[in-house]
Amino acid sequence: MHKSTNFLVTIHHQENYSFQGVIEWLDSGDKIHFRSALELMHLMEEATLKSTSSESRMRSWSNTNSLKLLKEQAV
Repeated sequence: MHKSTNFLVTIHHQENYSFQGVIEWLDSGDKIHFRSALELMHLMEEATLKSTSSESRMRSWSNTNSLKLLKEQAV
């Protein structure tokens, strides 16, 4: 069964075409400041991977089986 992960994101300001603020992982109560949108997404991904099993992970570049199938279907 898939377990959801809940966050509260507070944007304090925007600088250098990105966001800065605080993310709170509601399931654990942990809070951390982030300095960019990329860092925010990384923190969310890390928390999600910690709270789910390896079977429900998103596709990665190292898993190219589905990419090969797409290429074969296009030909």
